[in-house]
Amino acid sequence: MRKKFTSIRRGAVEIRKSGHQWQGWLDPYHLLLTLSWPRFFGLLTGFFLAVNLLFATAYWLVPGSVSHAHQDSFLDLLFFSIETIATVGYGEMVPGTLAGHLISSLEILIGLMSLAVVTGLVFARFSKPTARVLFSSKLVTRDFDGKRVLMLRVANERHNRMVEPTANLGLVRLEKTAEGEPYFRIHDLILQGARNPMFALTWTLVHRIDETSPLYGWTKAELEAARSRITVSIFGHDETIAASVYALHEYSAEQIYFDHQFVDIISEGENGMRIIDLTHFHDIVPTKMSGVKIQA
Repeated sequence: MRKKFTSIRRGAVEIRKSGHQWQGWLDPYHLLLTLSWPRFFGLLTGFFLAVNLLFATAYWLVPGSVSHAHQDSFLDLLFFSIETIATVGYGEMVPGTLAGHLISSLEILIGLMSLAVVTGLVFARFSKPTARVLFSSKLVTRDFDGKRVLMLRVANERHNRMVEPTANLGLVRLEKTAEGEPYFRIHDLILQGARNPMFALTWTLVHRIDETSPLYGWTKAELEAARSRITVSIFGHDETIAASVYALHEYSAEQIYFDHQFVDIISEGENGMRIIDLTHFHDIVPTKMSGVKIQA
């Protein structure tokens, strides 16, 4: 029997789960909030059509339940159902029997409840606080201020400020326990200046690779063999929506470039104005071979 997988992607790192399938219909609120907008509206459209087809069929099965509807016209009953569930009531077609009134009353109740639920879902999706943080596609190691460091670059994609953001960096690496068992261990990578008073433009996160660092003495080949991943999270307060926001990203060991540095993207214009060129945000150059650029 072929195994089914559930995929989760964080940056360039993809994680697959097997042995347990998440049943979205058992957690509908979470499912509806995490669907993309096209799928969300597609699901709403499908639900709207399905409900109206169901009630149109109910009217069809009770002859005479809708007055002034053309005989043997399912389309008239479908449009009557749409007008009823939306409580529009144009007035040309009306319930004609007790059964018709009972069916239309049930449909109106379902319509009102559905409208309330959909309104709440749309508001929750729009009001959900999100951060727009751009992460560099690579990490670099280099000598900086006389120390060996690991660097990555982030940028605020919005034209506002994130107040007092805090960054956290972690290393997930396959190691062996004292008993010789393989174990994915999580290490904290301490950042220099992990807290920023204001994040409006770009921010370079720096981890010093000294004797206390989990990366000390490790080569890129060893990190790749240990299936290492670098995780980064940024938490802050968005001044526009007045809410806490966060951003997450992961890197694989293959995305670490030794002895490279990021291309400078900040320049100064007229009257001291700072100019940021994000077209070169992901570009890096070797520290000992200037002029050889590795594109994103």
